Amino acid sequence: MQTILVKKFTVDGIPLSIYERNTDEAKPVIFSFHGFDGYKDGDFFKREDALARLGFIVVGLDSILHGERRIEPFEAMPYSEKMKDIHEVIIQSAIDAKRLYEKYIQYFDRVISNEVYAMGVSMGGAISIYLSTIFNLKKAVSIVGSPSMVDFYQYKKNQYNWADDFYYQSNLAYLEAHDPVIHKDLIRCPLFLTGGRQDDVIPVEMVLKLNSPLATIKLYDTPHMPNQQQFDDAYAFLLQKDV
Repeated sequence: MQTILVKKFTVDGIPLSIYERNTDEAKPVIFSFHGFDGYKDGDFFKREDALARLGFIVVGLDSILHGERRIEPFEAMPYSEKMKDIHEVIIQSAIDAKRLYEKYIQYFDRVISNEVYAMGVSMGGAISIYLSTIFNLKKAVSIVGSPSMVDFYQYKKNQYNWADDFYYQSNLAYLEAHDPVIHKDLIRCPLFLTGGRQDDVIPVEMVLKLNSPLATIKLYDTPHMPNQQQFDDAYAFLLQKDV
């Protein structure tokens, strides 16, 4: 089995993990985004290793308030209160990825210029979708993530009984300007989205809200924890040649 090289370092205050096959060939870049309360190297399905073996240079980064960027005041909050800021994390993570690529990653050794992909699970899937609206990706994958921001935020308000206060309303107004479902015309690449029919964290109704000719949606009989088939289908989508 071919050796996978792993490099870990921090750039502009953002911890990165880079995975790639130990070869001299040039490779496309793929961002691998983790879920809410996760971190860049914590994927249960070892997707970073799998993507590297498929021929990508895999870039994992810790989202703001996650992994090595955790801060105690945020960690001390109840989970339901942390969720109020999930979309700020999503938006900032996409901005971070775009800036890191344009400023540094495109100049790394063995990187094929302007051939960038994205993949993530749950919150990471939402980051991938949002990134496709602000950056020229080749393809993006969301595993059990929500393309909707506004409707998903309203769903979480009802689930957690958040107050309908100024903080909630200002967040909602902010999300209306960024929601990929509302602004689906900004999506720049083919998307592959999965949803779980038994998912009560991100119900399939949220996934199905994205009605775009660029989006392929596939549903599975799973809860929020995806199965290997979803990853295998996502890998096939990433590797499929453009027609």
